Amino acid sequence: MGPAGEARGAPALGLWLALWMLLSAAMWATGARSASLATAVEGGAARIERDGVAAPSDEAVRKAVALQRAALPFWTTVQLLGDFVFEPAAMTLRALATAVGFTACAALAGRGLRFDRAWADAARLQGWWVAGLAMRLGLVAWLGRPEEGVDTSAALLLGPGAHPAPAWLALRAIDAFAIAGWLAIAAAGRRRGDANAAVALGLCGSLAAVEASARVAIGWFAGSAMRLALTAS
Repeated sequence: MGPAGEARGAPALGLWLALWMLLSAAMWATGARSASLATAVEGGAARIERDGVAAPSDEAVRKAVALQRAALPFWTTVQLLGDFVFEPAAMTLRALATAVGFTACAALAGRGLRFDRAWADAARLQGWWVAGLAMRLGLVAWLGRPEEGVDTSAALLLGPGAHPAPAWLALRAIDAFAIAGWLAIAAAGRRRGDANAAVALGLCGSLAAVEASARVAIGWFAGSAMRLALTAS
């Protein structure tokens, strides 16, 4: 990547990373993130109490509930790392992966390599994901609802009530702002001449599917652990 590409891409990505962290801090300041974590942990505690009828003693159930609630600081730390470390890293990796992918497509088609332009465009268009977080923050502040009560994803189709975690996580990964971002990246690749429309959409769709699958797997694992009904013994 040439100096010109670095000059165009690095400041844009740096701006979006800074805004992401600022918005994440604001989301924590509203109490929405803390409330979501507390609700999840309390859900696990309630499940322990519900399933504890077969436990050998009430004391064993009380210890299991106390252990579940004592895990809240740990999950708070995990969420903080996600918001301020893993999500910014994901934004950087997303931009890098798309730039490499489009450059590879151009090379395979015998077109000129434009990694610097691909990187600059991918970095600039990460703003769509930041806009999604800004929208959720605005809805939380305006409506006064917990973060689960505001959504910009296909999870809205599920309606109120309890739903299987895999289905909810899969639909949550289909976010309107993420879709707009991937489409914008595909369109930018087409305009640069790195790939035709079908290849550009296929590349971005594949990368989006990989990212969504990773988010679903991580979310399911973390959610299951957070709500885990510890065996009273």
